[in-house]
Amino acid sequence: MWKKNRITEQLNIEYPIIQAGMAGGITTPELVAAVSNSGGLGSLGAGYQTPEEMRASIKKIRTLTDKPFGVNLFVPARPVIDEAKVDESNRLLAPIRRALQIDPPRFAEGSPDRFDEQIEAIIECHVPVLHLHSVCLPKKR
Repeated sequence: MWKKNRITEQLNIEYPIIQAGMAGGITTPELVAAVSNSGGLGSLGAGYQTPEEMRASIKKIRTLTDKPFGVNLFVPARPVIDEAKVDESNRLLAPIRRALQIDPPRFAEGSPDRFDEQIEAIIECHVPVLHLHSVCLPKKR
């Protein structure tokens, strides 16, 4: 059958659909749970969340589904941010965000300490699936 394969079996999901873990507040616990409850793998985009916010989101997801879900993080980088371009992009997107009732994203500068704390929260909360942005994890400490 088309929907049964190694991924669906390993992730214990019905359909080979993995919802993108979009950071910045777009992937709410409600969205993650809805995808998981529908047979896919819902994913919390937690890259900009503090460990405390992650724990609260994970707890909320667990109240909405007993299905597997994932959390998406990215390893901190030190990008050069052009504030003028960010401001202009936010100005252009403001009407769309208002219409969709989406708050503008919050961008917190990543740090190795924060990433380590986020990983600790993932382990502590027994998150079923962790996926990362374009990175290899460091060797076990």
